[in-house]
Amino acid sequence: MTIYLGVDAGNSKTAVLACLPSGKVAGAARAGCGDIYGAPGEAAAVATVLGAADAALADAGASRRDVASAAFRLAGVDWPEDWQFWDGVLSARWPGLTRSILNDGYAAIRCGEPSGVGVAVNAGTAAAIAARGPDGTTWQMGMRGQHAMGAIGLVSEAIKAATLADLGAAPATALGQGLLDFYGLPDLSELNRWFTRRQNPADPAERPRAARVVTDAARQGDHVAIDIVREQGRRLAFYAEIAARHAGLRDSGGPVPVVLSGSILMDRDSVVAAALSDQLERLLPGADPRRAVLPPAAGAALDALAEGGVTLSPEVVARLTATLPPPSFFQT
Repeated sequence: MTIYLGVDAGNSKTAVLACLPSGKVAGAARAGCGDIYGAPGEAAAVATVLGAADAALADAGASRRDVASAAFRLAGVDWPEDWQFWDGVLSARWPGLTRSILNDGYAAIRCGEPSGVGVAVNAGTAAAIAARGPDGTTWQMGMRGQHAMGAIGLVSEAIKAATLADLGAAPATALGQGLLDFYGLPDLSELNRWFTRRQNPADPAERPRAARVVTDAARQGDHVAIDIVREQGRRLAFYAEIAARHAGLRDSGGPVPVVLSGSILMDRDSVVAAALSDQLERLLPGADPRRAVLPPAAGAALDALAEGGVTLSPEVVARLTATLPPPSFFQT
């Protein structure tokens, strides 16, 4: 048996697909946080990622020796030392494995552009932006991003705007009441206290949960919420242009595929995706935004197949698509 392994490890979950050369998904597994920055410790992240990989192989009736190529797309591979960490782990724990190690932002490129050339903009809990150029040059935002984006960015800006409005220092907005209703708190002072108090503060995961409060308010015409959404679109487009430029895509002379993924952008009526598309027209001429049609783990699996010498024909991509686990497998 010959297996191509796609690993997508993030803060919320790790998903692994084991594929045959035909593209058929023969095995799958999921686990928890595989981010060395987000897990309780490096050892925990390693155990999660390798445990999920082994489980996917077992689900396929295969073993490590059957893997021809593996693509590890891992949140937290932001700096050279992060890559070196994982390279050392895999060299020691899985010797002889043919593999690539990249930030998880790259996984989404093939989810909307099978060639693997283009820009990926993922906006979920946070944001990950990466690009691969025609000559294979890569660039990722990683920790270089200087703006809060994704659900965290939306809610953080909403709390700021609502608090300032409550103090009489900013325009009135319905966001304050929307946030209080969502969290079940009496006033904005208590909301801020909940997030910042010294003892028993809110879990950090509580903040991004309220992203829909912001997007719903924007759809209903709240001008402050609309401005926050537009700024999110501008920030995402700003870094997409930087990624395209550094990867050699901006001046390539052709369309620049920009693959949108993540919960904030994947809704069909996503106001953030609309704002991003508007800004791309201005910041990245030739941008061709399209939503991802596959989950990131499938993009990682396609990377493994391509890097292992398999031609990604329409038939291979279609077979992978048809044999994916159900959508619930990929939900956070």
